[in-house]
Amino acid sequence: MKKPKPKIDVRRRIETHIRAILSPRNAESRMQAVKNAFLSGKKFISNTKRVITIGGGTGTFIVLSALKSISDVSLSAIVSVADDGGSTGRLRDAYGFLPHGDARQALVALSKEGTMLRDVFAYRFAKGDVKGHNLGNLLLTALTDRLGSDGAAIRAASEILNVRGYVVPVSEFPGTLIATLENGDRVVGQHAINARPPGGSPIRDISIQENISLADEANLAIESANLIILGPGDLYTSTLANFAVPGLKEAVAKAGGNILYFVNLFSTAAETAGYSARKHVETIEKYTGRKPDYVVVHTGALPADVLAYYAGKQAFPVTDDLGDDPSVIRGSFAETVFLPKIEGDEIERSLIRHDPAKVREIVRKLL
Repeated sequence: MKKPKPKIDVRRRIETHIRAILSPRNAESRMQAVKNAFLSGKKFISNTKRVITIGGGTGTFIVLSALKSISDVSLSAIVSVADDGGSTGRLRDAYGFLPHGDARQALVALSKEGTMLRDVFAYRFAKGDVKGHNLGNLLLTALTDRLGSDGAAIRAASEILNVRGYVVPVSEFPGTLIATLENGDRVVGQHAINARPPGGSPIRDISIQENISLADEANLAIESANLIILGPGDLYTSTLANFAVPGLKEAVAKAGGNILYFVNLFSTAAETAGYSARKHVETIEKYTGRKPDYVVVHTGALPADVLAYYAGKQAFPVTDDLGDDPSVIRGSFAETVFLPKIEGDEIERSLIRHDPAKVREIVRKLL
């Protein structure tokens, strides 16, 4: 059932823009704040629907890819600053800039498909000193070093790729994600949390080690959003890693826009072993300060070979125990994606993800 259109607090939006313009910053950032205020006013007058995603990884990539073709919608992707694995982690350690993994994926998702530039931006090197590095990560690092800020680098890359939408780091500074377990132990680092072996103590809480706060641009996006999309993606290290940054929970809790949450198709051994749909939603409510207005739950059958593959990784379909809650949207929303064979692997792997066409249809109806 479609709910009433959210009321946007225009006065609070104007005050936020003024704070962003007047806050201490360099000339380039101040000019960007003025530009943001102008564009915000233009979109408000034209009644453009504003949709933001908060998350990262493949799940957010799918959502952004699905929504960029909807007309009269302004897209913004708020991405984590806690990524510390792979190419992203190596460049972060070497240069001290924001991690660019989630930003890169969002930029690629929002760019025009089928172009050589888009494909090259996503290219990963397989040999030599740059083995394991992604070209997009290297380019974003070079742009940050050349232009002097991560925000300027992301804006420059957005122009290069001609993206439809905005990519906004949740904070202006990098952070280190910490998971506190039920037994009192702490796991430091997003990659270490995500790579925990099965059977460990459950996660009790997550936080950011450094004293950082919500970026002005992220706050502006949330203030003006008609719809805030959370998930799908690893619950703690992808979606909620953003909410470990002080200020985001408060911004989302008082935002006028509705929240749409995509419950994950599978639990994961490292983060959500045994989590039902209700446990997922309760955890989202804990970190956002409010209950999602809409919850999407997959109810269709899944292929036996896919179930067996995930079971081997101690990952199992999330049980729907949300009852007759009117906020729940149920249906068959998954699709099987076949991955190319990896050298040395004798079988063709597959994975399940949300179907982009069905994601697009859900959002269209809610807007």
